[in-house]
Amino acid sequence: MIDSRPARTTRNQQQPNKNNALFMAGFGGGAKSSAKGKNKKTPIKLKPKLQWDRYAALKTSTRVVVGIRLVGEESAEWLSVGKVKSKDNEFTAAAVAIQRAIIAEHGKRLYPLQVSKKSTVEWGYMMQGDGDDDGEWTAIDVKAALADAPEGLEKDIGFEGTGDPATGFYCVYDNGRLKVGDETSFT
Repeated sequence: MIDSRPARTTRNQQQPNKNNALFMAGFGGGAKSSAKGKNKKTPIKLKPKLQWDRYAALKTSTRVVVGIRLVGEESAEWLSVGKVKSKDNEFTAAAVAIQRAIIAEHGKRLYPLQVSKKSTVEWGYMMQGDGDDDGEWTAIDVKAALADAPEGLEKDIGFEGTGDPATGFYCVYDNGRLKVGDETSFT
């Protein structure tokens, strides 16, 4: 004979309930992404030490002096911040544009009285001639430089900031002594 009574459940065996489905919600495919942001590239967050190591690895590339200038000031002069290198010396403007955050941050450390955290700066580079200061500064258009940059260029460029003895950033030491001048730069 078949028992027509409903089966009893133990505490560990709960019968499905319409409320249980609510507890399992949210583990599906997730929200749909909007079509607006699909074409936008997210800026790459570069690390100063890694870019310094990449700079040192580009031994055959030419050193190009980079600097910042305050926007909106009449007597704004270029403040030299360091040097960049790019593979085969092809993408100097793109190297400055991609590493602009590192360059600006280092400029604020080197020139704390001239450049505040709220200052708006523009970036540029100077191709050097025979002497150190006989080149002419070229301001870069960041959007145009980034548009011309190929994918993965951040691995083929490097930045070496001017040494700052006060903080120790980008300083080169030899047997515990701080090296200064041209001897600090990788050739």
